Amino acid sequence: MQLPLIWSSSIFILNLSRQIQNLEELMPQLANFSNLKELNLNGNRLSNLPDDLGLLDTVEFLCLTNNIFTDLGQVVEALQTMPNLIQLEISLSSKEEEQFIIESLPNLQILNSQKINQDQEPVDETSEQQSQQPSERSMSAQQEITLQQYDLEQMAILYDNIREYKKDEQDDKLFDQQIRTIMLDLQSKVKQNNPDHLTNLYILTAKYNLYEICFKSILKYFKSNEKKLDLIFTKIHDMHLSIFNDMSNVIQSVKSSSKNTSQLQINQKQLDLSQQQQPDKSVENRLRQELKELQQINNELENENKKYLDLLIKHSKGEKVSLPNSENTQKQSDAYQTQHFTKSLQQQNTQQYNNQIFSSKQSQQVNSIPQQVNVRNLTLKQLKDVINEIYESKQKFDQKCSDSKLPRETMEQHMYTFLNQKYGLKNLIIEWATSIINSLKKYSADDNDIAVFGKILRNECDEEFRFVQTQVKNTMQELLKMYLRGKHPLKHQAEIKEMLNQRINGQLYEEEAVDIIKYMYNQEDSELLLDKLKQYYIVPQKPNDRRLTREEQLMLLQEKDRYKLEYQVFQKIILDFQLKSHEKYLKKFIVIFKEMDTDLNGIIDENEFRNLIDVLNFDAEDLDIQRYLNIVDPYSHQQITFSQCVTLFSSESVPGSNGQMQILQRISEL
Repeated sequence: MQLPLIWSSSIFILNLSRQIQNLEELMPQLANFSNLKELNLNGNRLSNLPDDLGLLDTVEFLCLTNNIFTDLGQVVEALQTMPNLIQLEISLSSKEEEQFIIESLPNLQILNSQKINQDQEPVDETSEQQSQQPSERSMSAQQEITLQQYDLEQMAILYDNIREYKKDEQDDKLFDQQIRTIMLDLQSKVKQNNPDHLTNLYILTAKYNLYEICFKSILKYFKSNEKKLDLIFTKIHDMHLSIFNDMSNVIQSVKSSSKNTSQLQINQKQLDLSQQQQPDKSVENRLRQELKELQQINNELENENKKYLDLLIKHSKGEKVSLPNSENTQKQSDAYQTQHFTKSLQQQNTQQYNNQIFSSKQSQQVNSIPQQVNVRNLTLKQLKDVINEIYESKQKFDQKCSDSKLPRETMEQHMYTFLNQKYGLKNLIIEWATSIINSLKKYSADDNDIAVFGKILRNECDEEFRFVQTQVKNTMQELLKMYLRGKHPLKHQAEIKEMLNQRINGQLYEEEAVDIIKYMYNQEDSELLLDKLKQYYIVPQKPNDRRLTREEQLMLLQEKDRYKLEYQVFQKIILDFQLKSHEKYLKKFIVIFKEMDTDLNGIIDENEFRNLIDVLNFDAEDLDIQRYLNIVDPYSHQQITFSQCVTLFSSESVPGSNGQMQILQRISEL
C-alpha cells in the first residue's frame, strides 16, 4: 500500500490511523523514512506489534490508541527496541498497566499526554567523585531506598542462571506470577501515607521477596539433587529469614511508639498552653492531678467494658450466668459506650475532656437506682424484622469500616453495636439482647432464617451464607414459574403470576415439588429430599355422602391421587438441607479455627492466622500467606474474623487430587 505522507517543519509525520491490519508487512517501507519522528497507528485494531521495531530508530512520538492488544508485555518488549521513543499514546485499563509501562521504558518522558516525573536529577562530576567515598554512599543509602528496573533485571539474570540447571517451564510461569504479585503488593503499600521508615521497610521487603524467589528455586534443585547442600542452605535460609523478620518487627514497632510519643507531645503542649494562659503554679498542679485522675478513670472504664462484653457474649452462647446488681450493670453499660466515647475525648482539649468525664460520673450516680431487666417475648415476625435490621446495619457498617480502613466486627459484636446505636439506654440494650437470644432458641427449629442467624452469631456459619439461602429461595420460585409456564403454555403472563402467588402462599402439587428438586440436585440428594417430603404430603380428602354435581365430579377425577404440600414446609426442607450441607462442608474448618481462637470471640490475629494455615496443611508458600493477609487484614489491625477466613478460603484455590480446588473443599475432604 502507498503510505500517506505530510511534510511539516522538516519533520516527517506519518498518519496510518485506521488503515492497516498488520504492521509487520510495512516495516521495510517504514525503514525508508530516515527522518520519521511521529507515527500515528490509532484505531487499527492491532493485536500485537512486531518483536523488533529497531528500524524505527528515529521515531520519538508513537500513537497506539484504540487497538486490541492482547498481551501488554509483548507490546512493551517491542517498544523497548525503539531507542529514541520519548512520547507514547496507548489505551490502558488500569494504573498498574501505566506503572508497568513507566518502569519498563525508562527513556519515556510523556505517557498519554502526561509528563512522567523524573526523580533523578543530573549529577555533576564533583558530586559523582564524592559519592565514591564509603561514608557518603552509606548516607545516601539511608536517605533514599528504591526498587528500580535495574534491580529487577539483575534479579532476572540471576534467576536465568539458576534456570539453566532446572529447565522447568512451569517454574517460569510461576516466576512471572510471583514477581507481579510482589510488585502489585509493593505498589499498593507505597500509595499509602506511611512514614518514611515504613515505606523503606516495604521496599526492602519487596527486594528480599524477589531474591527469595531465586533462593527457593535453588533450594528446590538441591532438594532433588544435593541432599547435603540442601540441609546446609536451608538452615542458612531460615536463619536469614528469621533475622530479617526480627529487623522488620523492630522497624514496625517504631510506628506504634512514635504514635504514643506524639500523643504525649500533644498532651504536653496542651499542658504548656494552659500554663501560659494561667501561670499560677496551683493551676498547673490541678491540671496535672486531673489528667492523672482521667487516665485512671479511663483504665477503670476499659476494664468494666471488657467484663460487660464478656458477660453478654457468655449469655448469648447459652451459658448460665448470674446478672449483676443494677449498679454494676449500670457501670458496665456505661463502659460499653466508652469505646466510642473515649475516641472522641482524645480529639478534644483537656477542659472539654474533664467536663464530659465528670458529667458521666454524675450520670452513673443518678442512674444507679436498682432496676429489673424486662425480657420481651418476641413473636416470630418481630424477631425476623430485628434480624433484617441487624443485617442491613451490618452491611452498611462493613462498608464504612472498609472506607475508613478499620477492622470488621463479627455479627455478635455488631448486634450489640446496633442495639447501642438504636436504643442508647443501657437497660434497653440488655433487655433486647436477652430477648433476641431467648427468641433464637425458641424459633431456630421452626424457621431456617432464624437458625442461620443463630449459627452466624456462634461463628458456626459464615455471614455470606445468608445470601446463598436467599438465592436458593429465588431459584425455587423461578423453577416453579418455569414449570407452570411449560404446563400451561396458552395462559397469559398475568395468569402464570397469579398461579405462582397461589402456590407460594399456599400449597403446591407433588409433581411440581419433584420437578424442582430434580432440577436443583443430583440423583443422590434428590432421593434423600424426596424421601423426606413423603411425611409432609397432604392426602386428598374423600368425598362426603352427598350427591356431587357434574363439575365437582370432574374436579374430583382431576385431583384423584394428586398429593399436595405446603410451600413453606417445602421451602424449609430445602433450606435446612442446604444449611446441613454447608455445616458438613465447614465442620473440620470450624474445629481447627476454634482451636486457634482461644478466647472464642470469632477473631484471630496474624500469628493465629499463620498457625491456622500450618494446621490446615495445604502447602501455602510465604508469598501466598502474605497475599492472604493483604486480603483479610490489609492494615494490620490483628483482627481477622471467622467469616473473612471462610470467604477467603472459599475463593482461593490450591492443587488437589483432581486439579485445582477450593481450599475449604480440600479441607473438608481430608
